[in-house]
Amino acid sequence: MTELKKITRAELMGVIGDHMGMLEQHENGRRADLSFRDLSDEDLSSLNFSGASLQRALLGATNFTRATLLGADLRVANLRRANMTHCDLRGACLRGADLSDAVMIDADLREGTLSWHTGQESQYEQRNTEVSAAVATRANFSGAKLSNSFIAQTDFTDAVLHNASLIDSDMRNCLFVGAQLDGADLSGSNLVGANLSGANLSGVTMTKTDFRGANLAGAILDPKALAAPELKNAIISPPNTAIVNRLAEILQSHRLWANSDGGSRADLSNADLTGRDMSEVNLAAAVLRATILKAANLSGSILSMAELSGADMRATNLQRADMRGIRLERATLTGANLSGADLGPLESAGPVRRNWRSALSRARFRKANLSGANLAAADLKGASFDDADLTGTDLTGADVTDASFRGANLSGAMLTGTNMSAAHTD
Repeated sequence: MTELKKITRAELMGVIGDHMGMLEQHENGRRADLSFRDLSDEDLSSLNFSGASLQRALLGATNFTRATLLGADLRVANLRRANMTHCDLRGACLRGADLSDAVMIDADLREGTLSWHTGQESQYEQRNTEVSAAVATRANFSGAKLSNSFIAQTDFTDAVLHNASLIDSDMRNCLFVGAQLDGADLSGSNLVGANLSGANLSGVTMTKTDFRGANLAGAILDPKALAAPELKNAIISPPNTAIVNRLAEILQSHRLWANSDGGSRADLSNADLTGRDMSEVNLAAAVLRATILKAANLSGSILSMAELSGADMRATNLQRADMRGIRLERATLTGANLSGADLGPLESAGPVRRNWRSALSRARFRKANLSGANLAAADLKGASFDDADLTGTDLTGADVTDASFRGANLSGAMLTGTNMSAAHTD
């Protein structure tokens, strides 16, 4: 692959100056063409690149905060880890672009009006923003405006679209696996054939949204939404009601199994245990994949080595719970109380010693209380702790690569051996 030429600061300033001249209709002004150029790590915040060509440009970790890219051509551009907070991208073309891990908070990707001035005449063109066939895995689109956009076949796996506006957008065959769409407005949008398995759709507005053939298996949905006509032709995995009817029996059998006294390992996967009081219960090594534990009471419970990947644990009480060696990949613990909980490593018994660290990659702890909790050596890659309380939390040796701590309270947290520079904190 041909290496793109890195642009010098002097050359960049010259291109920007000529482009501003074009925008201001100066005689010698010239539209910026930075296609196939390397602008990675540059600070381009608040600059105006309206109508510029950045096709296939290398823009990794570039700062576009509050920049104007109205109608810009960003086809197949590399925008990995770019900061486009409050960026004006109306009418821009991002077809095939790589937006992995990009920060698009409050970005404006609605339709835009482009204007051209030739002599005494002015021409105007209305354009919809296009983000089709792009890769936006783990990107943060919180509060972004994407109404009337063409976003078909884009990969939003594990992306954050909290409170995003996606009204009347074309999102056919998109991947939203594990994405955070809570509070988003999907009114009138087209999600035919989209994969939203494991996505958080709580508080979503879906008036006249087309979900035909969309996969919502394991997705978090409000009870009212489940009865909505819009989901009639979607693929949804209903809660396992048989488990609920046998819960006491299953827990008793698991207790015997955990004590090596017969019984069988509990499998509560896909069960709806909303609001259940299971305080002090022993669920060590139990299987609870995609289990709904919203507002349940598990305080003082034993969940060591338990499997809770994809579980809905919003507002769950986990105070002082033993969660050593637990698996919580992509679990949602928004507003949960984990104060004093132990999520440190579990040392195995026997002649061969082994530490089983807790696996919490891509878990969501937004606004959760983790004060005084133990997360030492935990795998927190890509986890979200935005606005969480981590006062006095032990994060010694934890892997926080790509984890988000925006707005989190880390007062008194123990961070020895923790590389916070690999996380997002602003």
